[in-house]
Amino acid sequence: MKKFLLSLAAFGFLASTSVNATEYGFDKAHSHIGFSVTHILSKVPGEFKDYDGTFSFDPANPEAGKIDVTIQAASINTDNEMRDHHLQSADFFDVEKYPTIAFKSTGVSKGASDNEYQVAGNLTLHGVTKPVTLDVQYLGSDTMPMGKDGKMTANIAGFSATAKIDRRDFGLVWNKTLASGNLMVSNDVAINLDIAAMDKKSVDAMKKMMAGMKKDNPAPAPTPAPSN
Repeated sequence: MKKFLLSLAAFGFLASTSVNATEYGFDKAHSHIGFSVTHILSKVPGEFKDYDGTFSFDPANPEAGKIDVTIQAASINTDNEMRDHHLQSADFFDVEKYPTIAFKSTGVSKGASDNEYQVAGNLTLHGVTKPVTLDVQYLGSDTMPMGKDGKMTANIAGFSATAKIDRRDFGLVWNKTLASGNLMVSNDVAINLDIAAMDKKSVDAMKKMMAGMKKDNPAPAPTPAPSN
């Protein structure tokens, strides 16, 4: 009977901590989904502009956290239009055939020190799914005012994460060899994420607020080209 009561108490504790987990979305104005890769002997940074997803986190029970993110592959941006078109092509991401990149967590474990965690999950890229582990740092949580009057508040949290993948594991094998024998594009890709999280309810409210601002203040019409 004593063992049963202890088990029941443990179950109750886990249930209560999972209830406290906040479901977050992205505050995209302060988030960055980035990567870097060596290209012709220099590191070239890039990012994805279009992404969405949800994740939950409770500092008192981090192991119960979950992440589910989808990225639009065509939104890749390396600040070079010609290079971006090449990356979107069948030589690399083949965005027409594989339009999305996805990461879904399978478990969270404690990292090397306080506020550091390892998030294991499945990364689906170029039609291939492989296990990838993110090294995540929890930067803290707070509340912030929303709206012009500041009466609404949002629950926010900050995270940074890194990982490294071999792009060949996902079928991204295009390359050329330079005169010295070095590869034009490295096979190792460094992933770097800076995430500003906002509770899902506030994310939805922010989207409505931004839509209203765009409606009230439409973008000016483009200036017509001068006639000859």
